[in-house]
Amino acid sequence: MYRLRYFFDFGSGICLWSANDAAYEHFGNYPIDSFKLPISQTLEKRINFVLSWHNTFLNWDNAPQPSRWSDREVVQFSAAAQEVLHLLREELGSDFEVVDESGTANS
Repeated sequence: MYRLRYFFDFGSGICLWSANDAAYEHFGNYPIDSFKLPISQTLEKRINFVLSWHNTFLNWDNAPQPSRWSDREVVQFSAAAQEVLHLLREELGSDFEVVDESGTANS
């Protein structure tokens, strides 16, 4: 079984990371580009959308400043991130375990 970690890292363009030897050996590195996974093109586009949206949270001109996201947008983003996680688990199936470390559950 391949174990993957699911979380967001500003500017990385990645939300999946190898979390066990099987994943390291198969994918060859710690960050995993989602295009390497057996998922639909539609899900790939949704992942890219959520990654781009996440990057708008950070104030890139002054990172220590608080985000300009409203509470409502935080809730909306969290729901979208959780939907992507659900779809990943569904499409990847039983050969993968995707561990949620995104901090978006129940936001």
